[in-house]
Amino acid sequence: MRILLGVLLGALLLAACESDDKPSQGQSYEIVAGDTLITIPATAAAFATERFELQAYLLREYQVARDPNLPRDGGSPFAGTLLEWKSLPWSVRQTFLIAPYTHDVLTDSLALYFYMIGTYGTQFGYGWRDTYDSEADLWNSALRPWLRPADSTLTPDNPGTLEFDGGLGDMIEYRGMWGFELLMEISRN
Repeated sequence: MRILLGVLLGALLLAACESDDKPSQGQSYEIVAGDTLITIPATAAAFATERFELQAYLLREYQVARDPNLPRDGGSPFAGTLLEWKSLPWSVRQTFLIAPYTHDVLTDSLALYFYMIGTYGTQFGYGWRDTYDSEADLWNSALRPWLRPADSTLTPDNPGTLEFDGGLGDMIEYRGMWGFELLMEISRN
C-alpha cells in the first residue's frame, strides 16, 4: 500500500513538472550549506527553470538503474519502464542507483532543487539543455543524447563513465549568478 501511494504521489509530482509548473515569478531562494548562506536570486531560478530539463536528467537516472553491470546492494537492476521509473518515490529509486546518483531531483523543496542542480554536476549535468541533443526523443530509453550536446563548443559526456563528465556551460553560468555569504560562528565564552 505504501509503495502504491508513493507511486501515485510520484506520478502527481511528475505530472506537475510536465505541465510546466514553474516556480513563482520573482522568487529567490536561500539555503545554508556548511558555514555558507547561498542566495539563488530570482533571475538565476528563472535561468535554471528555462535551461534544466528534468526529463533529460530522469532518462539518465533510469539508464543507470537498468544497467545490469553495476554492483548494487539491493541486487538486480530496475526492470520497469521509463514511465514507471519517473513515478517511483526516492526511497525506491535510490535502491537501484549508485554514486554519484545520491540526491533526489524530485524533492519538495524548491530551494534544495535549485541548489542541487547547480552544485552536483556529475549527477545533474545530464539535465542541462546545452549538454544534450535538443532534438533527441527523451522517451527513448536506449538513447544517449549527451554524446551530441546542443552547444557544439562543449565536450560531450564520456559514455564509459556513470557520472556526467562533459562540458557544463549553462550550469557554470547559473552557478555564477548565486550569492555567497560566510556565516560567522558565534564565539563561545
